[in-house]
Amino acid sequence: MKRESQAAYADPADYTRLGEEALVVHQRSPVSANDSLLVFVHGLGGSRYGPGATWGRFPAFLYDDLPEVDVGMYQYRTAAGRWAWTRSIALEDEARVLADLIRDQLKAYKRIVLIGHSMGGLLCKATIHRLLETGEHDALNRIAGLLLMATPQLGALRVPAWLGAFSLDARALRPHGELVRKINLSFENHIALDERVSTLRRTTIPTWAVEAVYDRWVDSLSAGIGLTSSRIKVVRGSHTSIVKPDDRDSDAYAWVRERIGIALDRFKYDVFVAAAMAGHSGDAEYADNRATVLAMIEVLKQRCGYTSVFYAGATMPTMEDFDPEELALRKDMAALRESRHFILFYPKRIVSSVLYEAGWALILGKPSIYIVGDDQDLPFLMQEASQAFVERRVRIFECPDRASVLERLTAYGPELFDASAA
Repeated sequence: MKRESQAAYADPADYTRLGEEALVVHQRSPVSANDSLLVFVHGLGGSRYGPGATWGRFPAFLYDDLPEVDVGMYQYRTAAGRWAWTRSIALEDEARVLADLIRDQLKAYKRIVLIGHSMGGLLCKATIHRLLETGEHDALNRIAGLLLMATPQLGALRVPAWLGAFSLDARALRPHGELVRKINLSFENHIALDERVSTLRRTTIPTWAVEAVYDRWVDSLSAGIGLTSSRIKVVRGSHTSIVKPDDRDSDAYAWVRERIGIALDRFKYDVFVAAAMAGHSGDAEYADNRATVLAMIEVLKQRCGYTSVFYAGATMPTMEDFDPEELALRKDMAALRESRHFILFYPKRIVSSVLYEAGWALILGKPSIYIVGDDQDLPFLMQEASQAFVERRVRIFECPDRASVLERLTAYGPELFDASAA
């Protein structure tokens, strides 16, 4: 992987020598502060740079319009590029390369949107399938969205079946072929395509498709399979023209830019902190508990990089400031749904609705951390919550006092919710 520091998007001066670099990331400074990344993946016979580049001005427009986002350009061998046969690999193997890049080199990006054209869309889906297959849930959860541009999700009908014996590309594009079948089964069983869906049973990756009405390579069913009509944009244009916008008013460009915004802004809060409020014996105990939570929030923001944290008590210095129960429930549940992660702060055994919120966090599939004084203070089933999920969706930190809580959060830093962290 290579990084290019640019004030404005442009092809690298040495782009002809970057053929073996799978990914080039364009960023605005040598050490990018952005935590969001768009990755463009070209299709059959495409290229990321040069006069015949697949994407035209699409990346440049987005780089200019979304200054808080870096732009990555992915390159792989297809069509004539496969004449270097010793370096030609199947699309499924290429998906392993991209999956590992997302897992490792792109770990600093909390939100990654994949944008694939034609066979590149299949590669994006195959990459997600690979992450599912290998249980890389942290990497999977960082994929914030998927945009499929004229992608043959069921394969391409114009590719004759016999060609698969001679061409890796034809094998990947074969209608209802083995790779297409595996990818679609993974999505059908494990991926929720609508950003409004939060569930423990599926990983939510908001997905949309753009269909070209003059496309002679990808039929309408293949382009939009599995998606409701509201998640498909049908535009005038050919298979290749829809990814080369003339200007920012292009139907495809404007719609894609808006969907990128939806994907990146899916969560209003990075972290939801649930801490007991009404169950305290009085204002003094509540104030002490609140002070610890506020100190935690400061560490989450300054040391862990979570800039937006919800805590119901943030604006309630005394117990007299509490909202009525029904209003508090509505506010808390809305905020919980809009949060990416969940922290339960439960320093001692207490009757509190925070346990109810912890249960809902599991139902909604939120990666969770329980900070407790003693894990035996938790209800019995919650004591073993860290062992209940293959991907370590819940971790329990035993911290006897405020100092140890802050020390633990600081030690993990940006990797606080990384299940692979020790």
